[in-house]
Amino acid sequence: MTFGTWVKTTIASIALIAAMAAPSNAQIINNGGFETGLAGWTTANQVGSDGAFLSQTGTGTPINGFAVPAPPQGVRAAMTDAGAGGSHVLYQDFVVPNAVTSASVGFSLFLNNTADAYFFPANLDWAATNQTGGQILNQQARVDLVTTSADAFSVAAGDVLLNLFQTNAQTPLVTGYNPFLIDITALLQAHAGQTLRLRFAETDNINFLNFGVDNVSLIAVPEPATCLIALGAMGAAWAGRRRK
Repeated sequence: MTFGTWVKTTIASIALIAAMAAPSNAQIINNGGFETGLAGWTTANQVGSDGAFLSQTGTGTPINGFAVPAPPQGVRAAMTDAGAGGSHVLYQDFVVPNAVTSASVGFSLFLNNTADAYFFPANLDWAATNQTGGQILNQQARVDLVTTSADAFSVAAGDVLLNLFQTNAQTPLVTGYNPFLIDITALLQAHAGQTLRLRFAETDNINFLNFGVDNVSLIAVPEPATCLIALGAMGAAWAGRRRK
């Protein structure tokens, strides 16, 4: 092989290696569009609760048939609905890649709060009472990254690694599907190789609260390989051929 031919071959090889080494976005969440119902997800309902997270399609809630917007992606979403109060969670566990340069979590959320406000005590207990026996008002929705060892309804600081969304006094009672995209690079880098949990939670004990979820994604970009090592190896190989 002449030097000119080697150069051409090397350039072509570098281009191929660069294409192969370019970081590819890894989608970690399964069935984030809920097009196969709630497959890949786990639901939990606090003892005594009515209703649940359910697969929703069309423009009506799964149980009561309240008017809601159609799912923003595909034909299905996940949505809470009930005939009475309760606390409900929807979650999926995922393994954090060992090497991440950037990561983000995205989702679209819908709210239909038929109470006159949100109430958000530091718990997801729909049946909690105060010292005099009165019910603690709890009407909220939230999204968290939590540990897999935590109770499904825990909001303790040691269990919640990052709160991604929570209703508050300024949150509109009724919304369309609003998209969210949140950088979680630092969190995933700090938990490389571990299993974490993405959780959607809703609690209501005042009046109906529908919490719709769709278009869930968790993208992690791995560390890119470098072409310089490959190029150096090719150069060494050519030098060896010349010496021979």
